[in-house]
Amino acid sequence: MTINNRPAEEYFRKFRKNIVGIDQEYNTPYGRKKVIYCDWVASGRLYGPIEERMTGSFGPFVGNTHTETSETGSMMTWAYHHAQEIIKMHVNAGPDDVLIAAGAGMTAVINKFQRILGLKGCSYPKTARCLADTDRPVVFITHIEHHSNQTSWYETLADVVIIEPGAGLTVDPGNLEKALEKYSDRKFKIGSFSACSNVTGVFTPYHELARIMHSHGGLCFVDFAASAPYVDINMHPADPLQKLDAIFFSPHKFLGGPGSSGIMIFNKSLYKSSAPDQPGGGTVDWTNPWGEYKYVDSIESREDGGTPGFLQMIRAAMAIRLKEQMGTENVMVREEQLLERTFSGLEAISGLHILAPDIRHRLGAVSFYIDGLHYNLVVKLLSDRYGIQVRGGCACAGTYGHYLLDVTYDHSHRITEMINRGDLSEKPGWVRLSVHPTMTDAELETVIAALQEIRDNASEWSTDYIYNRRTNEFTHRDETGEGREKVCSWFNLQD
Repeated sequence: MTINNRPAEEYFRKFRKNIVGIDQEYNTPYGRKKVIYCDWVASGRLYGPIEERMTGSFGPFVGNTHTETSETGSMMTWAYHHAQEIIKMHVNAGPDDVLIAAGAGMTAVINKFQRILGLKGCSYPKTARCLADTDRPVVFITHIEHHSNQTSWYETLADVVIIEPGAGLTVDPGNLEKALEKYSDRKFKIGSFSACSNVTGVFTPYHELARIMHSHGGLCFVDFAASAPYVDINMHPADPLQKLDAIFFSPHKFLGGPGSSGIMIFNKSLYKSSAPDQPGGGTVDWTNPWGEYKYVDSIESREDGGTPGFLQMIRAAMAIRLKEQMGTENVMVREEQLLERTFSGLEAISGLHILAPDIRHRLGAVSFYIDGLHYNLVVKLLSDRYGIQVRGGCACAGTYGHYLLDVTYDHSHRITEMINRGDLSEKPGWVRLSVHPTMTDAELETVIAALQEIRDNASEWSTDYIYNRRTNEFTHRDETGEGREKVCSWFNLQD
């Protein structure tokens, strides 16, 4: 497959060369290793031209926003608002959609949104009947959700319903229909769905889920945290029933995005609050000594109290510009190539099991486990012996993990009892490899060859490590702490 009559790998070379740390090396117990970054679903990487623009163009004019009188205040205010417009245009937000930033990612904004909706406002315990059943909101989620789009809803007034998985553990819109019928008497129905799994990269038919939610008088929110750096986002497709009432994503997962804030965009009709979530500077038109005050009418201003994260917003917009420059069609072409190579390479390794192996159309995330090997040992060996950066664990998707690994109720409770006692040794998990269009074929071949060597030599190599049951981590016997000392030295500003 080619892009503009060039091999796809070659097309992305110009972007690859600008990644900060693309040639970075570090010391390991087995010598000096070059970083091969394969953890893109967890975090993006810094991008040189964006860093230069942040320090060279925006940096000299940094000053507090909330004014257009001083030069620095004006420049930053304009930059902040222009960044918001770039982000809105990118997701095809409508004139009635508002953008609010918070924290460092999707977790912060979805919790803020739940507070804005008034779903965390009951002063009684959730088990108390402070609401009649028909008045209690119900939230439908899928079995593949990240914990941020699952546990956060548990801490609201709402009842939470996990939709039954479809064939092959896919998300089946028909099962959403069935679940909605059981709760047809509820006045407030919400569907909050991940656009794709951060574990397997499997996509969900979220526009179809939106159509079903709206047909039943409900709302549809979509979590784009895992997929936003790679796919088109359209809040308002041609069919109005397929519109997205709210979206959330984490720009730090974009190339160039680390250091940005979490982003949510939602229809202003959902905003019913008489007061902002965080009252403060910039949220009021006036106050007086007699306890009187008036909040500003603009929702975006009202929910942006104090000094806003203007540099974070600017960085998010710049990362989106970079995504647009790369082109989502080009990104998918390259990821398809890399995934094909990944599947063929991993499937040739005896004892290696890919999760959701039959679903090939996916984001560039492939999770797997190797018979007889702890996932965190595999991660540690990849890092120490090859410089390969991947992630081990359940990827904050424990419910999905139960389905993927066929963990029964009794087995689950045995594991959680051990965890509650501080023993994580039986906690299930996997290794997650995430590819990126800037990755080279040679890097991927190195990863696959490394996994084969680990599979063949793990019994010998594992003797170099000490396992801690309380942390579930492996430490090399000769580990010196050099890396931690180096990090501490970075905070020294003296020459």
